[in-house]
Amino acid sequence: MSHPNEHMLAELYENFGNGDLSGVLALCTDDIVFDVPGAAPFSGTYSKATFVDLITQVMQISGGTFGEKAVDIIANDEHGVVILDHWMERDGRRIEYRTDHIWQIRDGKCSAWVERPGNLDEFNRAWS
Repeated sequence: MSHPNEHMLAELYENFGNGDLSGVLALCTDDIVFDVPGAAPFSGTYSKATFVDLITQVMQISGGTFGEKAVDIIANDEHGVVILDHWMERDGRRIEYRTDHIWQIRDGKCSAWVERPGNLDEFNRAWS
């Protein structure tokens, strides 16, 4: 990684992996918008104030087994893309899929986030 925003995104995902949601949100602007596509129970748009609600739903549905690993992080002054592997266990089986997180960056902080699953049908099935 060479761009400072790549390092910032790596820190954000490290915070998330450690359960430090305050650390995640500290790297976001006050007006950030989180957009989850598809037909998952938590699909929709979230603000900084409702981000914890989103994560709470994810953890409830996955029984606390949700995890992710950044495969690659690419960023410049205005945008970032993080390619991730996601996994969880549901009904006694392991579910894995690849997804992308697209970030808008303003003044060194994340200002918008959109999830773009590699396969939206697979994403919807994983979470339904």
